[in-house]
Amino acid sequence: MSSPAESAATHPGPAPVTRRRDESPEAAPLEVRQAVPPPLPTEPQAIFVVGASRSGTTLMRNLLERSDRIALAMENHFVGHVLRREGARYYFRKVGDLADDNTIRRLVDLVYSGEFQRRSRLREVSPYWRWLTASVPSDEIVDRLLATDRTERGLFAAFMRVYADYRGRPVMGEKTPAHLAYVDTLLEWFPGGRVVHMLRDPRGVYVSDHHRRTVKRRKPYSVLMHVPGLFSTVLLIQTTLVWRSAARRHFVYEKKYPDRYRLVRFEDVVENPEETLAGVFAFLGVEMPPEPTNVKVFAHGFRWGEEGIDAGAADRWREHIHPFAKRFMTFFLRGTMRRFGYTD
Repeated sequence: MSSPAESAATHPGPAPVTRRRDESPEAAPLEVRQAVPPPLPTEPQAIFVVGASRSGTTLMRNLLERSDRIALAMENHFVGHVLRREGARYYFRKVGDLADDNTIRRLVDLVYSGEFQRRSRLREVSPYWRWLTASVPSDEIVDRLLATDRTERGLFAAFMRVYADYRGRPVMGEKTPAHLAYVDTLLEWFPGGRVVHMLRDPRGVYVSDHHRRTVKRRKPYSVLMHVPGLFSTVLLIQTTLVWRSAARRHFVYEKKYPDRYRLVRFEDVVENPEETLAGVFAFLGVEMPPEPTNVKVFAHGFRWGEEGIDAGAADRWREHIHPFAKRFMTFFLRGTMRRFGYTD
C-alpha cells in the first residue's frame, strides 16, 4: 500500500448436489428433487448470519451448511441494505398491493426480467437474485408467493424456503451482512429464529476489504483509485465507522435477545474451529456434523479457492496493514477493541 492511509413449513424440493471444485455456492446448480425432512423440535425457525463486511460471514455460512439440516441463502438484502431504501422489499413495495395476484406476477417479472437489477445505481444485484433466476422457474416462484400471507415477512420466508427446498434441508435462513442493522425486524418476523453475528478485528477487516476491492475493482471504489490515496483513506474511515457501529449494536442485541442472538469472533472460528463451532451449533439447536471444517475458501481473501480453514487469517493483517492505518484505527477504536480481546 503506497499512501499514508492504506494499508417455517416444509415442501418437496431438490436434494443437495455435489459441486465441482471450481464452483462457488452461487454458481452451483441445484436440480435433483426429493422430499425435505421435517424440522426437529430443537431446530430454529430460521438462521440469519450478519456482521460487518469481511468479518467472516461467508465462512460461517459455508461452515453451517456442512450440516445436512441447514440451508442458508446467499445475500439477498431483502430487509435492507447499507441504505434502508436499497432493501429489496422497498423496491417490491413500488410494484403494488401484495394482496393483488397481478402484483405478485409483476414482482416476479421485475426480478426475472432483469429490471430489478437495473433499478439501483448504488449497488449491484445481490447474489441471491442471480441464483434464483438461474435455478428456479419463474412460475414456481409465482405459485410460492401466491400461497403466502401476502406480507413482506411472508415473501421473505418464501424466498428463503425455496433455497432450502432446493437444497433438500429443513432449516432455512440466509446470510446478508447488512442485515445486522435489521436484527429487530428479523427476530420480530421470526420469533423462533437465531442470529449469528460475526465480528473481526477491525484492522483485519480493513486489510481484507482493501485487498478484495483492489482485486475486484467495482464502482464507486474503482473511481476513487484514480486519485492517489483517496481510495485507501475513504475505505479506512468507512471501516472504522462501520465496525464501531457493529460493536455498538452487539451490546444492544446481547441484552435484548440473550437466547436468540450470539456473537462469534472470526478469530475464534479460524484458530479454534471445533470448540467454537460446537458452541454455535448448540446455540442453534442443530447437531454438529462430522468434519464441520472441511470447507472451501470462497470469499476472495488471500487464500481464495484453497481448502480448509486458514488459522493464519486471524493475524495476517499485521503483514499488510500500513502503519498509518493501524495507528488511526487503534486511536479511534482502542477501548472498544479491547472489550472484544483485540489488543495492540
